[in-house]
Amino acid sequence: MWTLNSEKTLPYTLTSIEKAVPKRNVNQKIIIDGHSKDGTKKIGKKFGWKVIDAEKVGLPYQANQALGIATTEFCASFEHDIILSPNWFPAILKHLQSDPKVAVAQGVRVPTNPILKKMEEASLKKDIRYTSIDNTLYRTEVIRSLGGFDVNFPLSCDRNLQDKVWEAGYNWIVDRTVVSEHIKDSIRWYARRNYVHTVSSDYPVPSFSFVLLRFLFSPVRGFEISLKNNCPQAVIVYPYLRFMWLKAISKRLQNKNKQQRTLSRREENN
Repeated sequence: MWTLNSEKTLPYTLTSIEKAVPKRNVNQKIIIDGHSKDGTKKIGKKFGWKVIDAEKVGLPYQANQALGIATTEFCASFEHDIILSPNWFPAILKHLQSDPKVAVAQGVRVPTNPILKKMEEASLKKDIRYTSIDNTLYRTEVIRSLGGFDVNFPLSCDRNLQDKVWEAGYNWIVDRTVVSEHIKDSIRWYARRNYVHTVSSDYPVPSFSFVLLRFLFSPVRGFEISLKNNCPQAVIVYPYLRFMWLKAISKRLQNKNKQQRTLSRREENN
């Protein structure tokens, strides 16, 4: 686990892991902490986790530091604000035990906010790519052989790792029947977080026309979700989230164009 000022959610997360993963199956419990200023380290130690200061702060750096300590055939990663499904361990472990070509297996997670939860559940029914490393089990040596978590993709190292797993001929299983919860209470905070993440993302920018089309279609999709999932708020919330995505992509494109102009001027000066 990687942490940074995580005291508000960490007790709930660690309690859920204790309930979901039998003690007899645990070799080490490692937290790589990004020099938290709150009670994160104290909480981790209270729950019996070995808390180690990060050599370098950042998700891929902290994840790789923990990966370097792992000594078992399988290792797991969890985010500091997830409530793990009670059946997570047996359900996810069976995928790796039954097929040596499975390098990674994970469940899915939905926000604790009831409105966001229903909307996320609706999206999970669609056959679209899904990637996360917040409730994930790995074949340790395979992940090491692939170079671990790529530090060149600090915000998208999960997606990058999934690409590397597929390219190496291994499988990455997403079990959508194993549903954990992500502690997300505020819709506005959730939207703002996604905006910042998208603007800062290190993955290719989707076309503006595609994102615009998704936004223009969002009232229809929101109405569909409201009917099928008994969530009338989706009529407003879904278009709002799509608008924030459109806004974030616009900002990314502006930043990209600005960088290209700066680079062009430098080349001209040289």
